[in-house]
Amino acid sequence: MRAIYIKEMKSYFHSLSAYLFLALFLAISGVYFSVICMSYGYTDYAANIYSNITIIFIIIVPILTMRLMAEERKQKTDQLLLTSPVRVTGIILGKYLAVLTLLLGAVVITFLQAAVLSMYGDVNWLTVLTGGLGYFLVGASLLAIGLFISSITESQMIAAGISFGVVLLCMLLPNLSDIVPGRARYTYIVCGIVIVLLAWFFYEETKSWKAGVITMVLGAAVLGLFAWRTPELFDNGLSKIIDWFSIMDRFNDFCSGILNASSIIYYLSFIAVFIFLSIQTIEKRRWN
Repeated sequence: MRAIYIKEMKSYFHSLSAYLFLALFLAISGVYFSVICMSYGYTDYAANIYSNITIIFIIIVPILTMRLMAEERKQKTDQLLLTSPVRVTGIILGKYLAVLTLLLGAVVITFLQAAVLSMYGDVNWLTVLTGGLGYFLVGASLLAIGLFISSITESQMIAAGISFGVVLLCMLLPNLSDIVPGRARYTYIVCGIVIVLLAWFFYEETKSWKAGVITMVLGAAVLGLFAWRTPELFDNGLSKIIDWFSIMDRFNDFCSGILNASSIIYYLSFIAVFIFLSIQTIEKRRWN
């Protein structure tokens, strides 16, 4: 894993990716910092800066993750990795830790800006630190999604395009929950689609139609049980589902100085799921 991590860090700094990322982050965050904090005199750094610069993720996540696995497949160097003694888990974690290092560098930049701001006014360092942690966790979650997308595509441009769309959707989810239909039948339809997708996933993983059928039957049984026992659960169900999956809603607590253990566990679980999916995708390719 260490060798993969070092290789990735070298490739980032030997190419323009790392410099482009840091320059872009510094430019956009610097504009917000100069205008909101320095010009208007607002000292609440977390509420005014962190909450605004999440928009940067729409650009930097595709830039940082599009090449992680897609480039290896395109250049056929993935075969060297897959036949090496390094475990797939080590490969994925090494690559993921490399992009997290760059993200950590961005968070350090925000701390330096807050330090400059403290020379001109009172800065609430609690909200700066919790906001920085929340920003890091949001970025780490989106990077994990980008890594998974890169692992299932061969083209860097396709990986970047899909990542851009997914990150944009994550940013818009809080607004979507207010406009989706509230009737229970729409919730049933979406849950049914999810069950079918899960059945297809298990079929693809096991190549057994029995596994797919069992998954579909169990999913339908669970859905029917909840519909029978707690039908009110499905009223405004789509809004509830969207709110639960919205990683941005939980971020607001961090910017307010609220360190919620459930939110931290949520982000870590979110990251773990997509890291696991990336590992399983590469493992499947290795044995094929």
